[in-house]
Amino acid sequence: MNNPVANLLKALVDSFRPRLFVLTLVAVSLAAIFWIGLIWWSIDPLYALAVDLLTRLGLDMTVYAGTEPTFMTWLKFILVPLLVFGLLWPLVATSAVLLAGFYVTPAVVRYLAERDFKHLQVKGNAGFVASLWVALKSVVVFVAGWLVTLPLWLIPGMALILPVLWTAYLLISVMRFDALAYHATTDEIARLKRQDSSSVWLIGAVCAFLSFVPPILLIMPVMSAVAFTRHYLTALSQMRTPVANASAGMVIDQPDFPDRMM
Repeated sequence: MNNPVANLLKALVDSFRPRLFVLTLVAVSLAAIFWIGLIWWSIDPLYALAVDLLTRLGLDMTVYAGTEPTFMTWLKFILVPLLVFGLLWPLVATSAVLLAGFYVTPAVVRYLAERDFKHLQVKGNAGFVASLWVALKSVVVFVAGWLVTLPLWLIPGMALILPVLWTAYLLISVMRFDALAYHATTDEIARLKRQDSSSVWLIGAVCAFLSFVPPILLIMPVMSAVAFTRHYLTALSQMRTPVANASAGMVIDQPDFPDRMM
């Protein structure tokens, strides 16, 4: 069974195993350096942009709170930081997912293959260029969709739902390919993509939601990589099982990892 809840719980436990915990510390250090620099250089321009956009929509952001109705005071107080977050998060989420995909996932794939998927034959024929292309397409769709649906945040509840859904989409799109690239052929990856169900969206939604929750967000690059890799390697194994049973005898293939894997 490819149980999404079990995969998430195992991913949480695995994130604190010594080998992966070191990976978590390195990933957190790299991400922190980038995010601190990003926030330092962008927060003032984004704040000014948010005020300008709201002013163009008819909200006079220069009026003091004491001279206007309480509701408008509260609305302006909430809208500016919310809009700043809406403009900043695509950069943060993209950097985190790309870090997980290109740096964390190869090490996680090797770890899980040695631990739980020794039987799974390595047939991957997708290179770095293909992985980069998938990541770029996913990021473009994510950023475009995020910005287009940003006005919908004015609808009550959508400011909570849409960020999780779009972040889940980005996670699934990038992690699917990177988790399978070394084991699956491009045809197998395409088949598994068509077979994606609510299970993988549950994993994506939970990981996306936790990425907004400090301090849990610090382990999310590793935890999400483990959860998606376990899910997709299990799905690949199950997809190949009928083929293996139909062949003459069951052959256990030993993985032959490329030197570039961590």
